[in-house]
Amino acid sequence: MITVSIVTVGMNHKKFVNALYSSLYEEYTPAIDFEAIYIDNCSTDGSVDFLKEHYPLVRIIQNTEPLGFGENNNKGVMASVGKYIAIINPDIILQDNSIDKIFCKLEETKENTIYAPQLLNPDGTVQYSVRSFITLRMFIRRILSKGDDNNISNEMVKYLCKDIDVRQTQTVDWAMGAALFMSRDTYAQLGGFDQRYFLYMEDEDMCLRAWKMNIPVIYYPEAKMIHNHLRGSSKLGKKTLMHFKSLFTFFRRHGLSVKSQKGKFEIL
Repeated sequence: MITVSIVTVGMNHKKFVNALYSSLYEEYTPAIDFEAIYIDNCSTDGSVDFLKEHYPLVRIIQNTEPLGFGENNNKGVMASVGKYIAIINPDIILQDNSIDKIFCKLEETKENTIYAPQLLNPDGTVQYSVRSFITLRMFIRRILSKGDDNNISNEMVKYLCKDIDVRQTQTVDWAMGAALFMSRDTYAQLGGFDQRYFLYMEDEDMCLRAWKMNIPVIYYPEAKMIHNHLRGSSKLGKKTLMHFKSLFTFFRRHGLSVKSQKGKFEIL
């Protein structure tokens, strides 16, 4: 019986997938039964051939046309059979027992919950992977600062959660979709990712919808993963326009000023 289904969406990520699946199958293989599903979003860099040759246990689903991040993950979850779902980006590298640690927490909790591990930069420093919900005011500030995470204004510190104790398990408003864990029942209850978002904001939207259904989002730093997070250019381009479109969808759905939800749930 498959316990955890690890769903990964990639498009021209050949340079990352070896590190991901090496950590999964060779270095930090989970003790629990798992399956790995890779949704290839029309890659042209030889990703599929590489995976077939080096990681034949990975089940590959190849798209005939590019789909959005949320739709691709939903497609992977639909094809999976595990009791629990792990959404894992191709630029993740697992660390010691990270999958097993979160599985144990999910089993222990017994309630609908979303867990997010602590993400590390390749140099070992803690990544700002959990955040407060975006507001129109913060969105404007992010544009003016060109997304500079080193901005030390009080508002930016709170938005990026720089003021939290990253050693403590705690509830957060939302966590990056690079690594999210939940039960299949929770995923189904949420209806998966909202496919109206093609790229960006679908993770924040999912977490906000979870909170509205009294499903907490929990940052669990005992489980660690490296995230080779690459920030795109600050110049106005296709991805920037996608981000604008997703923000418009988010604000239209949830309003221009979303209140923090993390105080609604107490971790025992």
